[in-house]
Amino acid sequence: MIDKLYRKGEMMNNGFLTIGELCQRVGIRGHTLRYWEREFASLLKPYRSKGGHRRYDEDDTRKILKIKELVKDNGYTIKGARKLFEEKVDTTESITGNNFPGEGNYFQGKKILITGGTGTVGREITHRLLSFNPSVIRIYSRDESKQFNMQEEFRSKSIRYFVGDVRDAKRLEMAMEEVDIVFHLAALKHVMACEYNPFEAVNTNVYGSQNIINVARSLDIEKVIFTSTDKVVNPSSTMGATKLMAEKLFTSANYYKGKRRVIFASVRFGNILGSRGSVVPLFKKQMLNGGPVTITDRRMSRFVMSLSEAVEFIFKATLLAKGGEVFVLKMPVVRIIDLVEVIEQSLGCHNNIKEIGIKSGEKLYEELMTKEEERRALERDDMYIILPAVREFSKIKYSYPDVYISKRDNHLTSEEGPFLAREEIKDYLQKESLV
Repeated sequence: MIDKLYRKGEMMNNGFLTIGELCQRVGIRGHTLRYWEREFASLLKPYRSKGGHRRYDEDDTRKILKIKELVKDNGYTIKGARKLFEEKVDTTESITGNNFPGEGNYFQGKKILITGGTGTVGREITHRLLSFNPSVIRIYSRDESKQFNMQEEFRSKSIRYFVGDVRDAKRLEMAMEEVDIVFHLAALKHVMACEYNPFEAVNTNVYGSQNIINVARSLDIEKVIFTSTDKVVNPSSTMGATKLMAEKLFTSANYYKGKRRVIFASVRFGNILGSRGSVVPLFKKQMLNGGPVTITDRRMSRFVMSLSEAVEFIFKATLLAKGGEVFVLKMPVVRIIDLVEVIEQSLGCHNNIKEIGIKSGEKLYEELMTKEEERRALERDDMYIILPAVREFSKIKYSYPDVYISKRDNHLTSEEGPFLAREEIKDYLQKESLV
């Protein structure tokens, strides 16, 4: 199988392989490679060096391994293998393409509700969805002032605004009537606020999520996607524990939906740089005000993602979801002290850095999944897909394009890295216009 032959962790020299290196890795001869390049000309398009020599990247390697598997291991003819590749492109490009050419087709004409839609992620989802011509986008949130500001910003007849709380099941039922897709973003997310107000965290994050599930079942909505956090993994905080409970509810909801079409799934986010509550705006404010910059601990590290990556990921998970999965993006890791120093350099500031100590519920590092979850996780080049623990009675076939069995000996924590270099952090922040 491909996953045995190829692992993303094997790094190529400067990102490319020569013909000899590729043949040695894949286990074929040079003349076989050249023959396959002719027969699969539309699929295999190697780069050329300045001297005109062919060079192969990770994607080329993956495709050649697949050709070898089909032709040499499974006995396909060249014509048959070529046909299979053409069919695969037709059926998967809507999910795997960088620009999501299938997104518009999927969301076009849909009625979509976003709980917590006035937040940073909700607004970005709304902005992106409008280009796909949905029938309507319903924004559901408690804050009428933020809804007013959002109305002024978007001025779209395709957006409707509902003032309401996820704790209110009857209000949710009115808002979700005839909806096709729900993005459930509403939550109490601040660690310290949840530590001081644990019952409120339970009411919103747990009971609110159960209300979403109950209403979605009764109305037979098509898909409901819950946005979770890496803080659910071995949680040390009330926020992490309540979001974990919500994850469990969304997975188990697929067990008792009966013959209803509704699909429940979760996405697990890291720290979204630039979002409301993110450390980047806080650090910038402290620096521009003359400091000091407060950090809890110099050893602290986090998985990070940009706002655009978060929205792209939730859309991809929506397309892939079959029921009960937790989708986890493969994210870069940043040391908080490196992030501070990169922002300082970009702003031309030189502030004192003050360690204030870890707050209640905080951790020095985060994890993407537990050891137990790793045993039932599938892997793609861009994400992990954690399958439900209980599948004995399910008729769902959990198959996805470009997926392979994840390694079992690689517990993914931000403590171990690999960490983004400071220049990479700078590029990352500049790309997202955060500095």
